[in-house]
Amino acid sequence: MSKKEYVFDSKWVKVRKDYLTINDEKQTDYYVVEKMDVALILAFNEKNEIILVREYKYPVNQIMLGLPGGTFVRGDEDPLEAAKRELKEETGCESEEWAFFTKTYEYPTKDIHESYFYIAKNCTQTSEQDLDENEELTFEWVPFQYVINKVISNEVNHGCTAYALLRCAAIYPDMLKSV
Repeated sequence: MSKKEYVFDSKWVKVRKDYLTINDEKQTDYYVVEKMDVALILAFNEKNEIILVREYKYPVNQIMLGLPGGTFVRGDEDPLEAAKRELKEETGCESEEWAFFTKTYEYPTKDIHESYFYIAKNCTQTSEQDLDENEELTFEWVPFQYVINKVISNEVNHGCTAYALLRCAAIYPDMLKSV
């Protein structure tokens, strides 16, 4: 890369234009989107039920099913602390049992954006939701198998979330059984 410049810069997203030289001869422009990272939570209660969130997503004009979670600025906040904060804000739930599960890249061809997934066990609701002003979501506790069925039927169709749920089911098949 010989040069880079930002062609768009906001709190939520930056677009960077990189000037590349390929094989020491061909010059080309390459655009990279820099977005905040995301922490998402596979939150289970003592019955092995998981929290399923229903949230309106403006860009696709749909109410989507997914996991609780939200953005954070890498370097300013630890991903685990962001996960704990988001779980409490979106659901009012807390847990004392947290484990890092996986990290994914949403669209590494053009994006700099990492999704961190955590498993929180034995979650309990300790308060009401405390949503951001631009958030509109509901949540419910459902059997883990129910969520996996929603992934298979494409009702949970966010790629990184579907991947994490299926990976969890494959690694921890006992979680599919409700207590």
